[in-house]
This record gives sequence, C-alpha cells and structure tokens, in this order.
Amino acid sequence: MSQSTKLTYLFLLVFTISLTGISTVEAEISSYACVNAELQEINPSSIGIDEEFTLGINLESCGTKTPEDVTFEIISIPSDIIVTENLVTKVSKLTYSTSERYLIYHMRTTPDAKPGPHLIKMKLTYANKPVETEKYYEVEIRVIGEDAEPRISSVETSPEYIYEGDTVDLRLGIENYGEAIAKSVSVNLDHDFKGIKTSSIGTLGLNESQTALFKFKANRSGEFEIPVIIEYEDDFGKQKNEYDINVTVLDKKGNLNLASVKVDPVLPYMGDTVELTMRIENSGDRTINSIRAYADHPFKGLKESFIGTLDPNEDGPAVITFIADQSGEYEIPVIITYSDDFGEEQIETKINLIVLETNGGAGRAAIVLLVLAVIGGLIYTNYRTKKSKDEVIRQLMEGSGNHPDNKEE
Repeated sequence: MSQSTKLTYLFLLVFTISLTGISTVEAEISSYACVNAELQEINPSSIGIDEEFTLGINLESCGTKTPEDVTFEIISIPSDIIVTENLVTKVSKLTYSTSERYLIYHMRTTPDAKPGPHLIKMKLTYANKPVETEKYYEVEIRVIGEDAEPRISSVETSPEYIYEGDTVDLRLGIENYGEAIAKSVSVNLDHDFKGIKTSSIGTLGLNESQTALFKFKANRSGEFEIPVIIEYEDDFGKQKNEYDINVTVLDKKGNLNLASVKVDPVLPYMGDTVELTMRIENSGDRTINSIRAYADHPFKGLKESFIGTLDPNEDGPAVITFIADQSGEYEIPVIITYSDDFGEEQIETKINLIVLETNGGAGRAAIVLLVLAVIGGLIYTNYRTKKSKDEVIRQLMEGSGNHPDNKEE
C-alpha cells in the first residue's frame, strides 16, 4: 500500500471517530431530568381559627429523562399551623405511575392562630447529573378571624344608695357579644376616687359573662360619669372599647360626730384633776373601726383615748384625764380619727373649758350659791308664770259666771 493511500485511510478513520463523539455529547445534552412542584389545591379556601384544611402539591416532570432521587420537604411552617403528615417525602423514580407524585398534607390551625397570611416554605431536590438541582417554593395560607365584643351588661353597687364618705363595692357584668373569643380581658375605671381602678377577667368565650370587681371611697358628693375602658385581644389582635357608667353620691357629711361632752368637776380649779368624757356617736349606716379621739389641751396628762369599733347608731366614750395646771378659758381642738379600707380619715371639732384660778371655800360656796340662785330664779319665774296663768283663767271663769244675762231675777 502506497504512502498516500495510508494517509487517506487514516484521515477517514479520524473523521469517523470525530463524528461519533459529537453525536454522543449531543445525546447527553438533549436528555435531562426536570421536576416542578405545583400547588394543586387548598381546601377549604377560607380557613378559620382552630380549623382543619388540606394542602395539595403535584410533582410534575418537565424534562426528557425520568427524574430520580426526588425529595420534597416542608422546611418552614408557622407555629400556629399543625401538619399531621411527615414533612419529608422521598421518591426514588418519578414516573406517571408513581403515586407519590400527588402529595396531600392534612393541616390544622391552632385555637390561638392569628388571622392573616401565613407562609409555608418548601424545598424540592432531585438528581441531575453532574450536579444536584434544588428548587424552593412558598405557599400562602390566609387565616380568617372574627371580632370579639365584650360590653357592660350590668352595674351594681353596694350600698345601693351611696353617700359621701361611703366605701363602695362596684360590680360590672362584662359579656362577650361577639363572634370570637375575647382573651386577656381587663377593665379599667377612670375615676378620681381613692380605690381600685383595674380588674382583670382573663378569657371570655362566646356569649360568656364574668364580673369585674372594684372598690373605692366616695369622698365627695355629686353626679359622676365614669369612663370604663375594656381592653382585650381577639382574632385581629389587641383591641380597646370605651363605655360610660353613671354613679350618684348623695350629700352626707361624716358619719361620726361628738354627741356630748362631760367635764368632772364641772368647774375645775387650777390644780384639779379633770376627767373629760366625750361620747362619740356613729350616726351612719355602716360599722366604723379603729376610732380614736385626740384632745389637744395644754395641760399635763392624757390627750388621746381609743374607742375601737362603733356599729350604726351606737356611741362610745372617749375619756381623757389631765391636771388643770393653768387657769383661764380654753378652746380645745378635738380630732376624731378612724380607719377604713383606704386608710385613715379624720373629723375635727372643738370644745370649751373654763379653769378657775383659786380653790377657796368661799369662792366655791359663792359659785354654788350663784348656781342655786339661778336655779331658784328659774323655778320662781316658772311658778309666777304658772300662777299668773291660773289667775287669768280663774278671772275669766268668774267673769263668765257674773255676766248680766246670768243674774237671777
């Protein structure tokens, strides 16, 4: 074989091998795996709170080669959505006869699920030589909600008729008229009295009612419009509603008063030991505790007396003993204090006291004679008045009998 013939055959062999290689590469490129995940359905389309629903996913082959080692998984789900199936699904070979290509997830929203959009994130992985392919998807689940509506259903006070100075127990009935559960319910009173202004109820179910309790001191009389603020949470988050209640406080000053004062001796002299007895009366309709009387006198001795508890229409003595070491006329301030649910209250008054300068017998006798003379004068005046009245009556009677028409003929 000639040299030129050999070269020709060698050229043809190389050309044939080249053509064969190109066909192999093109065949590899034209044959590839491809998978897509498609949302098939959300059933029902409107998802409420604490409700079951299903999510359907369809895996579709989009290449010319049968996909292998396919993995579909849910990688992120909101905390208020529960999935009952496994979150990871593996398919060794994805064909049209493969049942795993239709994925159905049974889910449920929790009782405290929040309304609004919820994103479920998913990941699809499959073999695609020479590298592995990953695709990511998001599905939006929209949770619908309802409104709660806690409102005031009743107002009660104890006592029913409130007087100035009373301690009042206020009971507000709160009822949920809405279509959703009201959570974290708290009731606030915007009043200016001393006392409790906030009451926490907690949770109110549908058509459920509870009582909010308050206590305050009605320290002044009048007509009061008190704002009531109800704060709560429903399907749409934190809410606040405001209402008004009317409270009437009748005009009635302090329930304690100084009923009587007794000084022994009545007219003390300088140097005498004096016993001052003040009777404190409870003229109200409620029991009053921890009652004390304080007499701010300038003498040596006791200034305070503890009475304790007085029931309605009851009185008790406050006895204070001191030595009248100064003479003169004194206006002694007296402070009566007592305690109730909101601290210490007080009532102020005054009493007058005369301390004579000397304790001589003649002076005392003169005072006694003076008192007796006054008493005697009052008795004599009363006697003379009565005698004059009797004389007038007698004369009228006699005059009636001596009338000319009554004379005998």
